[in-house]
Amino acid sequence: MQGKDLGFMALGAFSILLGSLLTSGFDFGQADPIGSLLTFFIAFFLIFIGGIFWIATTVNVIKEL
Repeated sequence: MQGKDLGFMALGAFSILLGSLLTSGFDFGQADPIGSLLTFFIAFFLIFIGGIFWIATTVNVIKEL
């Protein structure tokens, strides 16, 4: 495993952490609908990008084998 792979893994973990922190405070209640949708889409994007980073790390490690 190279340093690039460790960096991708750490960046993916950090991205998923931020997305889950945003999602944990998500409220469908009295909040303004535009703000709620924006928070939801940003959290979704962060978790999606984190997953892409982890998949890229997996592919790079498998190619090294």
